[in-house]
Amino acid sequence: MVGKVAVLLSGGVDSSVTLYLAKEKYKDAKIEAFTLFLNKHNEEDIKRAKEVAKFLGVPHEVLDLREEFQKKVVEYFINEYREGRTPNPCAVCNQEIKLGLATEILTSKGFKRILTGHYVRKVEFEGHQTLARAKDRKKDQTYFLALLKPQHLRFLEFPLGDFTKEEVKEIAKRLKIPTAERKESQDICFLEGRKLKEFLKEYIEPKEGVFIYRGREVGKHEGAWFYTIGQRRGLGLRLGKPVYVLKLDVKTNEVWVGEKEELKTYEVYLEKLNFFLPTDLLKGKNLWGQVRYRTPPKEIEKIEKYENRLYMKFKEPFEGVAKGQIGAIYLN
Repeated sequence: MVGKVAVLLSGGVDSSVTLYLAKEKYKDAKIEAFTLFLNKHNEEDIKRAKEVAKFLGVPHEVLDLREEFQKKVVEYFINEYREGRTPNPCAVCNQEIKLGLATEILTSKGFKRILTGHYVRKVEFEGHQTLARAKDRKKDQTYFLALLKPQHLRFLEFPLGDFTKEEVKEIAKRLKIPTAERKESQDICFLEGRKLKEFLKEYIEPKEGVFIYRGREVGKHEGAWFYTIGQRRGLGLRLGKPVYVLKLDVKTNEVWVGEKEELKTYEVYLEKLNFFLPTDLLKGKNLWGQVRYRTPPKEIEKIEKYENRLYMKFKEPFEGVAKGQIGAIYLN
């Protein structure tokens, strides 16, 4: 007996097809769709989700998580920049809200299976559930789910992990699902189309500071907290060549810039560790690490655990590694 099945319906084509696949897989189960109300930006998403649920003949409900989203995601985002770190709001939202709090709410309602439209696969490795890359590597979202709490993973299913984005679109078109032609947004939802600096200025007061290049002052800025390691655009410096943010100090309000070559690093320390597998299973394995979403993983040469920190040394360097970003480890 499957029992009750929940589908997280965001109002996009991916979750819409996920709802259809849930109906196909669990024909005899009671299936319900849930849309998370996170901020005013997704009010239109809720309308579209209602249309899809009605089209597919599935009951639909909205979970109002605006207050929790503001505290756990938006305030986290602002505070990280205020402290000179670079946040990853999507990963934290998945951990705390979309696949965290939502999972707890739905399981308390008796749902034992919760399906989402993420491009990722859930697999078993030596008796432990973990995540694996999706069939569509360009859409793979394992990096953004690296913080997912293991106790939530056991309730989750990701049917799109075995599909490419094009295959998903074709299913939607064939079925004439209302969201079939909808374009997906790549922006951080709560920015609502605003530039990052414009958004942050609503919460962090600008304060004049200096840019430093090779030990000398080369320009002024409005606050070190508005920048991130590796940033090249928007610096407003005229040095006759492109320069990048190498380091920033929010206490002294100084931002150091330099050449791209200076961004390279072979070593990374991870904190606030989250493991799907016992660390003993990683010993002797060929491991790869990823510390930026759009930068492919690189092979790990050395890995050591120090209490609540993890040290990684790579065979090839990464560029622009910033404090606050997510580090994901993969078994090759």
